Amino acid sequence: MAQEITLYFGMGCFWGAQQRLRVLPGVVATEVGYAGGDDPNPTYERVLAFERALRAGVASGRNHAEVVKVVWEPPRSEADQLVPLLAQLLAAFWAGHDPTQRDRQGNDIGSNYRSALYYEANDDAVWLLPLLLASRAAYAWALWQAAGGAPRFSAPTTEIAPVRHYTPAESYHQDYLIKHPDGYCGLGGTGVHLPPYPWTLPGAELRAFWAWLGQAVLSPEAFAIAFEHGTERPFTGCHLHEKRPGRFFDPLSGALLFRSATKFESGSGWPSFFAAEPDAVTEHEDRSYGMVRTEVRSRATGIHLGHVFPDGPPPTGLRYCINGNVLAFAPGAEAEGAA
Repeated sequence: MAQEITLYFGMGCFWGAQQRLRVLPGVVATEVGYAGGDDPNPTYERVLAFERALRAGVASGRNHAEVVKVVWEPPRSEADQLVPLLAQLLAAFWAGHDPTQRDRQGNDIGSNYRSALYYEANDDAVWLLPLLLASRAAYAWALWQAAGGAPRFSAPTTEIAPVRHYTPAESYHQDYLIKHPDGYCGLGGTGVHLPPYPWTLPGAELRAFWAWLGQAVLSPEAFAIAFEHGTERPFTGCHLHEKRPGRFFDPLSGALLFRSATKFESGSGWPSFFAAEPDAVTEHEDRSYGMVRTEVRSRATGIHLGHVFPDGPPPTGLRYCINGNVLAFAPGAEAEGAA
């Protein structure tokens, strides 16, 4: 694990977000910018113009979000507590804005103000991605419990992904509220806080909770696979040709499901593995479509992953035929053989 972590927080208008994040323990540097969109050279005016075009229906694609780049490291005396301390930074992120608002924060409306949490796709991603996913699930669970299982909130819509096309914002946006103490902030929270780490998540038996979260953060196709036993068309899903060392996670809970060391080319059109992680999946008889097959689900959330067949390579002789669109992947050389 690197002792210095860089994350990119989308919390709405980056002026107020930078002011909130800069003072947190462990934060050594902040910078506002644009990330997560298709444009490799975003500017403030280009982002606004593209958002107007999207809303008018005359453009397509993904716009950038206003983000705060945060460089964080734990105090040297507490370096062995890196994950619990980083969880405190994440708690400030979840409390510092309203992640249940899709493509807006308060009066700031548009996908450029979306809730987002971006990370760098380096070797730290193999432990950082599951932590970020688990924090989102833990915050969603806190929202769910806040109203006794009938939440008065929508689920968090926060996008969690590798950072893409990050570009620093113009100089007049940097440290804006230091330069203009009475300037606009525009941030508000739900009043619900992330519980202390380590987090406790509900089991797969609480299907209604996981479907509630899944509807907010999964694509329509991924949701249909996960909760309606759908199947992506062969040769169309994510990760089919992924050859980098790394790990594959449940996209809702962050639970580790498969390692790249067990992935092989089956020619089936779906990502295939000869082994799952111990106790990561459950098996169920599936008699749909006039066949008898063995369905595979994530033990953590109960989402449908695919099927397992007895025609795989050594050493197991198994072929886990998995829908790539319901896997979250993080690259990382140290993933092989690591806990």
